Amino acid sequence: MTLTERPPRRRRRTSDPLGTRELILEEAMRLIARDGVEEMMLKDVADAVGIQPPSVYRHFVNREAIITALAARMMDELADFLTTEQDMEPVAWMERWARGLVWFFASRPAYVLMLLRDLATPGGFGPMTAAFGPLEDTTEIEGVVRINEAFRAVYQRGVSEKVFRPGIQQMFFSTVFGAVLVSLVWPYSGKRAAYGAQDLERLQSNVVAIALALIKQD
Repeated sequence: MTLTERPPRRRRRTSDPLGTRELILEEAMRLIARDGVEEMMLKDVADAVGIQPPSVYRHFVNREAIITALAARMMDELADFLTTEQDMEPVAWMERWARGLVWFFASRPAYVLMLLRDLATPGGFGPMTAAFGPLEDTTEIEGVVRINEAFRAVYQRGVSEKVFRPGIQQMFFSTVFGAVLVSLVWPYSGKRAAYGAQDLERLQSNVVAIALALIKQD
């Protein structure tokens, strides 16, 4: 599924309570990707899953609770994704990390929209804050700690091997993450074409170049 394609609607049923909860989250992600965070409604989620709206409340107290659950899942998935292969050569690992970051969010457009909604809200978007805590405590989130520790370990090895410059720039993460998130949803390109394989490869190459420019030894 490319970033700007409209996912088809579908109705599914399951008698497994755990399976129903997972279907609710899956369909909520699909609807957020299609319509945006604010337009995801419980009735539409229930219809997509193939259940009545009251059945959603057996799993989530409201739509905000669904977004909170998705936010927690996002952080766990991102941490798992960005903390592997730490024994690679530092520059190769950094290139893989940057390319992977692009692929992760390009394949999960709902997460992009959720994060941008959070960043656009003074003090943070309520459902996201419920999952992560206040914005000022972001570095204490378990998933963020895991990402930072893995990154720091490879970075320090790169400094020791004199391929990375010492003293990583404060703006590294904001610059790289910002480039990825904004590029994937940038609305002013003149057309809303699907984000295809060539576009993804181009963005991955650009983000790799940005990351290495900020961190690699001259």
